[in-house]
Amino acid sequence: MVNRKRMLGLVGFVGAGALALGLAGCAGGGNDDSGSDGGSGDELITVGYVAVGPEGGWRDANEQAIKDAFSEDAGFDLKYAPAASPTDQKSQIDAFATFVNDEVDAILLTATEASGWDDSLALAQEAEIPVILLDRGVDSSDDLYVTRIAPDNVDVAASVGAWALEAFPEGASYFTLEGVPGLSVVNERNEGFEAEIESAEGWTKIGAQTANWTADEGKSVIETVLKENPDLQFVFAQNDEMGIGAAAAVTAAGLTPGTDVKIATIDGTTPALEALAAGELSFVAQYNPFFGDLAVDAVNAALAGENVEKVIIVPGETFDSPEAGQAAIDDGKGF
Repeated sequence: MVNRKRMLGLVGFVGAGALALGLAGCAGGGNDDSGSDGGSGDELITVGYVAVGPEGGWRDANEQAIKDAFSEDAGFDLKYAPAASPTDQKSQIDAFATFVNDEVDAILLTATEASGWDDSLALAQEAEIPVILLDRGVDSSDDLYVTRIAPDNVDVAASVGAWALEAFPEGASYFTLEGVPGLSVVNERNEGFEAEIESAEGWTKIGAQTANWTADEGKSVIETVLKENPDLQFVFAQNDEMGIGAAAAVTAAGLTPGTDVKIATIDGTTPALEALAAGELSFVAQYNPFFGDLAVDAVNAALAGENVEKVIIVPGETFDSPEAGQAAIDDGKGF
């Protein structure tokens, strides 16, 4: 355990001269070499990582990026604790409590759901252990954690809405495939997309349903939707896997994805870019998973007693044609 000086009043204060963690180090590809040296002393910095675990291509890439950044060579001893399942909050709360009891130096948290974290975060604050949220937000006071590092879900989803307005200038009938209920990411992606199209004429929302981030459920849901609504024109899938499943459902119904039914997705995985290049998807918004370097910077700053911006946005790109999809693949932007 390294010696460190923590300040209980630090979390939540961002004033003049606050440290603004830059975005320049956030790579758009798979390389996530940290520019920060966590090993300023002989002992490693112990970091507990309360993670989601296997959940799809984006989650795999993101968690590997965090593991790579918090390496022993960089001066860290990363304790990885994935949830028992992508929706099992209890296992995450138990792992969080174990890290506090073990007196780790810092905790990284990607929550399986937004609510229910007040007691855990208060426990960490009492123990003077800084908590950094990765990707997903929580429904707790921001005084209880240092920062949240993530792409801007609202902005990313708004880019889908902006594209949809151009693709369907007279409006369209559409359906939304949502992720796991109760997550901040689901609410934020709905917010961003709906805000973009709500004032436009001609848009008819057929409905929305969770497909739990999976291709199989995405296919099943859209198969049912198409039987009841053969005039469906557009599917907004909140992640790539569900969108790929939707494309399979469109094909199974004897229709052509990209022509009869357009599908837009969020994440930017290699399979989605390949589907875009093949014309099966129509739009892919990148939700950049490679921000391990920013997490390292945030941990080091918190342990040094420096102020950290309460929200650190990870930038991304959008791809709107088969040519753009192929170029992204050629440039190594998939994962």
